[in-house]
Amino acid sequence: MISALANNPLFGLALTLLIYILMEKLLSKVNIPFINPLIASVVLIIVLLKLSGISYKAYNMGGNLFTMMITPATVALALPLYQNFDKLKKYFLPVILGTLVGVVLNCLLSVGIGRLFSLKQGIIVSLLPKSVTTAISVDLSSQMGGISPVTLAIVVSTGIFGALVGTKVFQLFNIQSPVAKGIALGSTSHAIGTGRAIEIGELEGILAGLCICVNGLVTVALLPLLFRLFEGL
Repeated sequence: MISALANNPLFGLALTLLIYILMEKLLSKVNIPFINPLIASVVLIIVLLKLSGISYKAYNMGGNLFTMMITPATVALALPLYQNFDKLKKYFLPVILGTLVGVVLNCLLSVGIGRLFSLKQGIIVSLLPKSVTTAISVDLSSQMGGISPVTLAIVVSTGIFGALVGTKVFQLFNIQSPVAKGIALGSTSHAIGTGRAIEIGELEGILAGLCICVNGLVTVALLPLLFRLFEGL
């Protein structure tokens, strides 16, 4: 019965959705700050697959449908940019400057870490788009010669880390500006950080969402050039 169920293409899709919804509801009630629904879902799915003997290949027949949605999700990023265009005009300079500084520092830090630990170029390239949403980072990493699974893991980890420690950093440095909070979370921790920004406040959430779009555009345009520049230093 389990084998027949696993061979259904909808199995992976249904399991993923069910586990994530379950973890999100459970953790919202328990409120454990250092456990994220995304990571909890991944761990639980792996455990269930191991215990049931279902192969990753069988699971991914349905799970792969989420991968197919990456391209439409990338295009859909234009929607919040359009809907909040008035906010973008009002806070144009902070959004653009914050994003540019973030992209440059991210590239410099990735190359610096790579050299410090003598990492191979493929790994360094995989680290570069870590602050961009998954819809963009995986394709960008692949085009630049990176390793997509490594990029995916780093992107998710970066988002979760930023969402968890972002508010602590704001408190530590007494950052009160909702504009600064939104830009910081959106440009460094993408969708996961934006979710946290929405919890903090409306303006923070709007600006974080805008920064996901702007950061994606700026990163795609500048990251290959910045990498070649910093690589030669």
